[in-house]
Amino acid sequence: MRLAVVVHHKLERAAEVAELLTRRALESGLEVVADERAADLLEIEATNFDAEHPVDVIAAIGGDGTVLRAVQHALSLDVPLFGVNLGRVGFLADVEPDQINAVVDQLTAGTWVEVERMAIEASIAGGDSLVGVNDVVVEKVMSQRLVSIDVAVDGEPFLTYHADGLVFSTPLGSTAYNLSAGGPLVHPDVESIIVTPVAHHSLFSSAIVLPANAELRCTVAREWPVGVNVDGHELGNAAEGEDIIIRRAAGNVRFIDHSRRSYPRLITEKLKLQ
Repeated sequence: MRLAVVVHHKLERAAEVAELLTRRALESGLEVVADERAADLLEIEATNFDAEHPVDVIAAIGGDGTVLRAVQHALSLDVPLFGVNLGRVGFLADVEPDQINAVVDQLTAGTWVEVERMAIEASIAGGDSLVGVNDVVVEKVMSQRLVSIDVAVDGEPFLTYHADGLVFSTPLGSTAYNLSAGGPLVHPDVESIIVTPVAHHSLFSSAIVLPANAELRCTVAREWPVGVNVDGHELGNAAEGEDIIIRRAAGNVRFIDHSRRSYPRLITEKLKLQ
């Protein structure tokens, strides 16, 4: 088995945990690779994360941002991933540092459990799409200007939002920007797209939960441009009259579910509700 490691390069603790994971995996007979920077640090083979350099599993060591970076590789290679949590919350990072031995044992024995989560994609004016697992954010690029966005659902005009932006979230991503913007938490098994306005200036301010197969078209309705990002990765800007298409992506993201926590338990533990 070939294990690829994605490391948060600015976190000293991440390097320490990556070294621990690498050593334990090598001792168990696994092959371990990483991107060039991490490979130099860990003294292992470098990989480009492409079809010519296949891997079987990806480990992301850091916080949710590191997991989101690893998701791009996991989607392109169609392999499972897991995150080792070194962040403050870590909804996407399922493994704690003291569980590394246990997860390596699962990899060695082939006994891990996977869950699949829907992905979301966006494109601007018919251009290339960008895929993520958390959310698509359409937001203002000029700090003092609200944006106006016409939203259509499956080709039918819906609403014009006057706001700082809109968050289009998957259920998995409902714990991220969507939650901060006042949107609902949605169980990841309830596949859907959640639309939540940010700092709205409209009479209708509620989030709305739409079917996962809905196609959303956002049209910039005023002269102020909007920026579009997917899981924090910049897709580009859209000008007045340009369309942004948001829909469910073709493939799912495969996560290794090490902790097997129920969703209520995950929420109460991560948000420290008890």
